[in-house]
Parts: sequence; structure tokens; C-alpha cells
Amino acid sequence: MRNRFTICLMLLAAVVYGQDHRASSPWSRLTIKPAVGVLPWSLPVKALTSLSVEYPLKGNWVIGSHTMLASAVTRNTYNVETNYSLQFSQKFGIGYSMTGPRKFVRLTLLAMGGLRRIAFKETLDYPGLEKITTSSRTTMPDVGLLADWSLGRKRYTFNARVYLPFYPFEGYPLSTFQQISIESGVGIRLR
Repeated sequence: MRNRFTICLMLLAAVVYGQDHRASSPWSRLTIKPAVGVLPWSLPVKALTSLSVEYPLKGNWVIGSHTMLASAVTRNTYNVETNYSLQFSQKFGIGYSMTGPRKFVRLTLLAMGGLRRIAFKETLDYPGLEKITTSSRTTMPDVGLLADWSLGRKRYTFNARVYLPFYPFEGYPLSTFQQISIESGVGIRLR
């Protein structure tokens, strides 16, 4: 009888201790990935900063968002002075994440969709010609594939990303070649 009483007390203590343990917050699965990069094939070349946020769903499925702000690095190219050249992009998407056997390397592919805002002002200053200034602002759809490689298995990871745009569809892939971005940064999983 005494052994049964002791066993019941131990089981009760284990159940109480298990219930006392705080349930993990849904925010603890959220991963924030700031990065810097470049749009290397655009003229003028643009440096960018970006923020990617990922939230794992059931299995290996992931939802995410990607925000990017790019600005011209060079100001004078071929007698063209760039007053400003900016791009802002906001995309949301869903994708699939694959890991290596030791879960140290992770590849996440996200199908993204959103909007891109492009604004620039440039001046042609060629000797013997009149100065010509042009400016433009446009908003267009931004549809593409985001490939994200992560190295590390703890709270912090190193990330490298490539964004391959699919829009505009006419003249693809040459029409989107200048919008391919290459980024690298860190990943931080919230606790």
C-alpha cells in the first residue's frame, strides 16, 4: 500500500510539473532574415537591403514575406548622371523547405507575389548636346521564385538568397534579367 501511495504521488508530481511548463509561443517559430545584396545586372548597379520573414507550417511547408529596398550605387555612367534610382518591393508567398541529413543545410523555395515600385531620374549630359532630363515612377506586379540557403541549426544561421522574377511575362527571360537579386545575411529565430 505504501509503494502504491508513493507511486501515485510521483505520477501526480510529474503531471503537475508537465502542466506547469509554459507552452511555447507561436512567435517562437518565426525566423527573421535581414540581408544586404545587389542587383548586379541593372544599369546603374543597385545595392539593396532586404528583410525576409518565414513561418513554418505543417511538415516542411513555409509561408513568408520578402521586403526589398534598392538604390543606385554609381551616379555617372556613359555621360548619364543618375539623380536617384530607387526600387521598393513587397512580396508574400508559400513554399517548401528541404534539409540535409544532419539538418545543418536548409534550402527553402518560395513562390512569391506582390508589388514593385520603381522610381528614377536621370540626366543626359553629352558634350555638344542639350541636357536632357527624364524621370519615371511606376508600380508593377512582382511575381517570382525566392531560393534561400541557410547554414546552421541553432538560433542563428547564415543565409544566401537569390530572387528570380517572372514578370513581365512577354519577352521572358530577357525582360526580367536585370531584376535578379543576390543577397546574403543572417537568420534569427525568435524565442
